[in-house]
Amino acid sequence: MSLLWKMRFIIRTYWKQYLFAFLCLQLVAVLNQLPPWLIGWVVDEITTDSLYPEELGLAIGGILVTAFLIYGFRFLWRSLLYGASVDIVREQRDQLFAHFTRMSPSFYQRHTTGDLMAHATNDLNAVEACVGDGIMTLVDSIIAGVTVLVAMVVLVSGKLTLMVLVPFPALAWITSRYGTQMHKHFGQAQARFSDLNEEARETVAGIRAVRAHQLNKRQSERFFQQSRRTVEANRSVGHVEALFMPSVNIFFGLAFVIALMGGAWLIQDGEMTIGMLTTFTLYLGQLLWPMMQLGWQFSLFQRGSASWKRLERLMSVTPDIADKPDAVPAPTRHDLHFDIQAFAYPEAFPAESEELNPARTVLENIRLSVGSGQFVGITGRTGSGKSSLFRLLLREFNLPEDSSITLGGNNIDNIQLQALRSQIAWVPQVATLFTGTIASNIAFYNINASQTDIEKAARLAAIHDEIMAFQDGYNTLLGENGISLSGGQKQRIALARAFLADHPILLLDDAFSALDMKTEATILKNLHALHGHKTVLLITQRLPELIRADQILVLEDGRILEQGTHQQLLEHAGWYARIFRQQARSLELQPLVAVESEKAVSPVQEAP
Repeated sequence: MSLLWKMRFIIRTYWKQYLFAFLCLQLVAVLNQLPPWLIGWVVDEITTDSLYPEELGLAIGGILVTAFLIYGFRFLWRSLLYGASVDIVREQRDQLFAHFTRMSPSFYQRHTTGDLMAHATNDLNAVEACVGDGIMTLVDSIIAGVTVLVAMVVLVSGKLTLMVLVPFPALAWITSRYGTQMHKHFGQAQARFSDLNEEARETVAGIRAVRAHQLNKRQSERFFQQSRRTVEANRSVGHVEALFMPSVNIFFGLAFVIALMGGAWLIQDGEMTIGMLTTFTLYLGQLLWPMMQLGWQFSLFQRGSASWKRLERLMSVTPDIADKPDAVPAPTRHDLHFDIQAFAYPEAFPAESEELNPARTVLENIRLSVGSGQFVGITGRTGSGKSSLFRLLLREFNLPEDSSITLGGNNIDNIQLQALRSQIAWVPQVATLFTGTIASNIAFYNINASQTDIEKAARLAAIHDEIMAFQDGYNTLLGENGISLSGGQKQRIALARAFLADHPILLLDDAFSALDMKTEATILKNLHALHGHKTVLLITQRLPELIRADQILVLEDGRILEQGTHQQLLEHAGWYARIFRQQARSLELQPLVAVESEKAVSPVQEAP
């Protein structure tokens, strides 16, 4: 019952449906008392040999009319309650999904996808059953039970009613004990289901790797073990449920024995007739149904309560990143300035590599100014902190008070989060595509884009011709995360999406890693055509991509190792120059290196 109290403000929105449903329930309960009374009257008339055919016909007709009325009212209250419960859970599911979209990366580090899916499906289904079937059976049990008891006392015998109620306090105590056990076991069963869900999701998502490395048997065994743990947890729930119904039957069997013995005694004393005893036993049978419903609702409420507790725990998590009360809209200027004294990832969140654990500083003494419309390249060894710069610019994490990133002269911490991210198009190395058509994936940031705009963006990303080669062209349906596409095709669709978004700042995180050199050169040419119109930050390990960058940042262990233009870094003859020449030789770009080196150079800006 505590669940209904917690949800009272949500349920209150639908009070009209619930009130009308309860009125229909009361009418059903009252009408249910008529057939037993008519049957008892017929029995008494038969025992006194005074029943006429017309009277029997009226009694039968009354029972039939009552049955049809009960049918109609039951249909009404069931429709009303089910409709309200579906709407309530729909609202809760929408709120839960919106909550997921507001959460910070650390939230998803603590919760697996399978666990979150279990909350959004199984847990909410259990709550829906509670506010639908649970409330229905609860109110039905109360109204029907009270109405039957009143009929037993008023129409038959208060004395006999008191006799048959003697075993029920013991039944209430046993029910309470079962309830405690049910809540505990069902919470454990839901947790095991979350684990099973995640195991299935991981295997299906990585099915190519599983099959390529012949891991089918191992993954199947892992799933079977998790499945067995889930089954065992649900068996514990079923064991408690199985104990309840037999307990109710035992106590009701005892109540019927008491009714027969007490009724025989009262008939002998002339306090009631055989027909009245017949009516009483039929009423007692009607009382059995609410008690059996009590067992069902007992299970529903315990399941719903355990699920709601899990949902409450999830919904109580607040985002690590949120707007300040005085947050301002995004500025019209798009110059960037990074001033990072030191940054380390929060505890229990992974850094970019195993070497950079959460306790270690990821970025330190970073000073970088990017003018509006400039093209800036960022490079360095794996795990040097490159992607961390992008994550901080996107405000996935908060910076320490002594560090800042500004956009148009405004600290990004003071800019509305949605407004900030609306200025930035981000293309990660591992592209994320969604189930739908290629066109809908490209138009993901701009759902109102025309087909012409979609195709223009695809051409900029050098993917248009390959899309048209598909049988359905831009209407080609993609599977989960574009499973039918190559890595390079996924990257270029993600690039087209970013181009179509037309945000003033473009972040490319190793977004060309799966492309061949010819395709990469085409995209870079298109990208350079946007120079002066978009601020572009490109993370890459392919240094020839940075020849035309306005400035280049070389990171190592979270610090700036080198900083300057391509020409300046070649003259400096450090890490950048060494790696560039190695890559140039492999790409047969030595003539280009010679031409670039002969140009006038200015002193390189050393790392602080």
